[in-house]
Amino acid sequence: MRSERTATVAVVPIDPANSRLGALCTRAPGIVASLITLFEQTWNAAVPLGADRPRPSDTQPTAAELELLRLLASGMTDEAAAKRLGVSLRTVRRQMAALMERLHATSRFEAGLKAAQQGWL
Repeated sequence: MRSERTATVAVVPIDPANSRLGALCTRAPGIVASLITLFEQTWNAAVPLGADRPRPSDTQPTAAELELLRLLASGMTDEAAAKRLGVSLRTVRRQMAALMERLHATSRFEAGLKAAQQGWL
């Protein structure tokens, strides 16, 4: 029988948008436990490479995607939205690209229009 070991240390970037700023190493049980929970939730929701995935048009936007749409619809730039959401600029752009694909939109304007038509905004 394999024994399960509980992690006691976590290392995370100080600023995910700028890895040059270094990393934080913590042994605080609450932080480590929270990071483990986040990892396990992400791992459990993951799809193995090559496996069939739900078609993007068949899925509803996540709460984070809806908030991103609201921020951009209010006139915020990608940079400002990233800062407000506490994510990197790259994450905002990746999420917007995924939303555009899901909405079958060729421009951000068209994505906004289709999101509104679907009741997402």
